[in-house]
Amino acid sequence: MVTRSSSGTGVVVSLVVFVLCTVFLLVLTIVFYSGQAKATEAEATAEATLARFVTREQRNRDSIKAIEAKVNPNRGESVVRYLQQDFEQLMEYVSGNGQTDLQTLHNEFGRYGVSDDATVRAVLLQQHRDLKERQTELDGLAAKLNERDDRITELQGRLEQLEQDHQEELDAVTEKIGAYQQAADEYREEVRKVQAEYYGAVDRLQQEYEGEIARLETEKDNLFQERVVLKTRVDELQQIMSISRIKAQDPSTLVDGLIVDTVGGSEVFINRGKADRVTLGMTFEVYDNESALQQVDLLTGQLPRGKASLQVTQVLDTTSKCKITRAVPGRPVVRNNVIANAVYDPNYIFKFLVHGKFDVDGDGRPTENEAGFLRSLIVKWGGEVISGEMLPGDLDFLVLGVEPPRPLPPRPDATEFELDAWVLKRRAHEKYHELFRQASEAQIPVLNANRFFILIGYTDR
Repeated sequence: MVTRSSSGTGVVVSLVVFVLCTVFLLVLTIVFYSGQAKATEAEATAEATLARFVTREQRNRDSIKAIEAKVNPNRGESVVRYLQQDFEQLMEYVSGNGQTDLQTLHNEFGRYGVSDDATVRAVLLQQHRDLKERQTELDGLAAKLNERDDRITELQGRLEQLEQDHQEELDAVTEKIGAYQQAADEYREEVRKVQAEYYGAVDRLQQEYEGEIARLETEKDNLFQERVVLKTRVDELQQIMSISRIKAQDPSTLVDGLIVDTVGGSEVFINRGKADRVTLGMTFEVYDNESALQQVDLLTGQLPRGKASLQVTQVLDTTSKCKITRAVPGRPVVRNNVIANAVYDPNYIFKFLVHGKFDVDGDGRPTENEAGFLRSLIVKWGGEVISGEMLPGDLDFLVLGVEPPRPLPPRPDATEFELDAWVLKRRAHEKYHELFRQASEAQIPVLNANRFFILIGYTDR
């Protein structure tokens, strides 16, 4: 019995030890698994953070590895700091300011002719080629100049030889003149005899025509006095006409039509249709009466905007239907209101000269394309666009774009390209003011884009 009890106790102890070991291993397994999960989560977080700067695929590229090889972590360096310093050095090299961003650099180069779809290197190469071509052209002109100098020297030698030959011929002629002198003396005596006969005939004729001459002189004096009197009367009449002449009305102040009916509060009918050359989409400004149109400044085209703007939506034979695209609260459009459009006239085709660059879309960048848009509107609505940069005598409107700024004087060390650019800017500035001065002296209305759109009632901007 004692032996059996001892064996049972050992088994129990063994089982207890086995259970404890199992529990201990289970606890260790749970602890290790929890630590591994946290490590995996930390690794994923670190990988995501690193991916914000460089992805795993990018890290395997040779170019990225080459950058990593240049970085010394022992000195506190990093790839990001290396790239930042490299970018700042690049900006310093290109623009002179390491803190310049890429968009600012684009804008800077855009002012020097580098478009968004071009590269600085390509533009510089093109300018370098142009400079070489001009230098070649200058060399060719210099060679031609030298050839002409040689030609001038040759011609001067020939001229001296010709002068010498001429002097020799002159001496030979002088000798012949001596022989002719004697013959001339003989002829002189004969001429004296002829002169005596001639003067006698002249005296006779003079006596015959003295009376006729006196009569003609008297008639001439009378005609001259009559001419003076008539010229004085003409001058007086011209002065009276200049004072009483009615100056030509500014075309922008002419009433182009009337409101004949209203439909609800958003549509109207006007008394102009196909027979009056009205086209679909044409716009008009609405005024209470024609007196509102007399306030236009002939030099600047300044005119208070109408109380509403119209756009033609349907063109009939003698009338047209329009929608109201703009209206002033409290001032409704009613029957017998007048309409005006600076481009349109039912019986006359206005002539426009559009000069300069325009900023129609208001983005602060005037372009030639926006000037073309204005020209297309004028042609579309019955006007005529004059080409060139001279004011014809029958011009009705001058439409000027944004005033070109006066360029600063070029630097003493300016390149030929910079000098050419400066000359073009100066010419543009001078031409702008010259046209404005000529139009002012000729009393031709001068409009800018905003005033032009107001006069034609255009609101689609």
